[in-house]
Amino acid sequence: MNPTSTFHILHLEDDPFDAELIQRAVADAKIPYELLLVESRAQFLSKLHQNKFDVILSDNRLPDIDGIEALALVRQNNDTTPFVFVSGWADDPEYVQRLKSLGATGFITKADLPRVTAWLQNAYQAKGASTAAATRHAPRATRHEYMLERFIGVVQELSLARTLAGVHAIVCSAARNLTGADGATFVLRDGADCFYAGEDAISPLWKGQRFPMSACISGWAMQHRQAVAIEDIYADHRIPHDNYRPTFVKSLVMVPIRTREPLGAIGTYWAQLHVASAEEIKILQALADTTSVALENVQVYTTLEQRVAARTADLEAANKELESFTYAVSHDLRAPLRHIDGFAYILLTDSNTALNETSRQYLERIGSAAQRMGRLIDDLLKLSRTARIELQSQRFDFSALVSDVVTRIRDAHPERQVQLRVAENMQATGDRRLLEIVMENLLSNAWKFSGGTPLASIEVGITRTDDGASAYFVRDNGVGFSMTYAGKLFGAFQRLHSEQDFPGTGIGLATVQRIINRHRGKVWASAEVNQGACFYFTLGAESAVSI
Repeated sequence: MNPTSTFHILHLEDDPFDAELIQRAVADAKIPYELLLVESRAQFLSKLHQNKFDVILSDNRLPDIDGIEALALVRQNNDTTPFVFVSGWADDPEYVQRLKSLGATGFITKADLPRVTAWLQNAYQAKGASTAAATRHAPRATRHEYMLERFIGVVQELSLARTLAGVHAIVCSAARNLTGADGATFVLRDGADCFYAGEDAISPLWKGQRFPMSACISGWAMQHRQAVAIEDIYADHRIPHDNYRPTFVKSLVMVPIRTREPLGAIGTYWAQLHVASAEEIKILQALADTTSVALENVQVYTTLEQRVAARTADLEAANKELESFTYAVSHDLRAPLRHIDGFAYILLTDSNTALNETSRQYLERIGSAAQRMGRLIDDLLKLSRTARIELQSQRFDFSALVSDVVTRIRDAHPERQVQLRVAENMQATGDRRLLEIVMENLLSNAWKFSGGTPLASIEVGITRTDDGASAYFVRDNGVGFSMTYAGKLFGAFQRLHSEQDFPGTGIGLATVQRIINRHRGKVWASAEVNQGACFYFTLGAESAVSI
């Protein structure tokens, strides 16, 4: 053939408008060509058997045949004719990879028909070169190389399979494509039975049926842990002939999926007597070995999904229980506390003259204890709520947030004179609502524990840690504490100072730590007795700050 010889194209397409547009793209290649348009399965098979083509262009789906089936019909006879999908489907990389693993040469969308023109020009030039001197020095790829290339694609596809049905489809299609068989079946071991889970064949076989291990050749392959090739099934005593007579099968190869403790078997069938080559058996066994790994991956993936689902269900149940508990605390426990405090106050005011000093002190203590219990319940609810609020991370003005908190604290304690310094232009990334709770707790503590200092001073800013991370800090010159007890700081109900001197519930710092943990940050403190304290926190790598 010389470079000007005719380029023969078989075009499988049922849409006349698409066919016309694609033929215009073919004409734009400006090469001598002959194009045969077929619109059905019957026409396709007829032309395929009658002619030799340089390329086959195929739509993805027609009423009675799809592109993948057309590709399989071409490849089953070891035909290496370039097969290019020209489809209206989107150019999905995973789908294109699957087509290539099945033997497709290329994939072009109908929205990009100039690629058809370019592809034909390159293919025509390559054809001319291959028939000239190049073919004398570089022989065409061997059947072995072709099968190896297809097998590598199948291995990649199986590595991505996440369901048993997905493995079935890949394996059956690949078994037919690699061996040129007329049918393939995927069999799983189910106790003492063989379950025919999937198939890809020119006519139905036994998909969905079960047979005793002793009554089918797949069972024989699993029990003996070896491949079996049968040229004439009706001349072999291991074959249940009655089960095969309604089928097209004349010859077969069956290989176990994993020779050690087989999980199942893969079978390929031919409609005519066929002597399976050693290469066909070897590639089929390699496919089965790869399939065993894919099945184990599916099992692991399924188990993980089940564990995640179970864990999610447990968490949802725990959250519901927590919500019920929170409601009980908020509603059912607060009511009797209000009653205790209210009636103690009534008794104290209405019977003031009838009570002696000791009785009045007892009533005052009852009211005070009830009020403290109410505050404790409120703080516990806040602590619980911080774990249930969904994080809504955003970039915001951290200096403005601190100023808002300081204003509220000053308004609540107008009698205090505190020198307060807040760094300007601080930014943060995190949940603004939760970080406002953090600053309310830290600044309230600084305000409280510096109450006895003549010239109280509080500072809020940003510093750098030893590892270069940015950390916010709240520093005061109050009573401080001994670092010996620093390990107790962030535990619920833990206090380093007496309730009489510094009232509180011991929940605030536990709330701070929980919020910072949810931001994937750290919180810590440094202090000296009567020399003040400084609390630091970070907000994780994704919550970097700037000044």
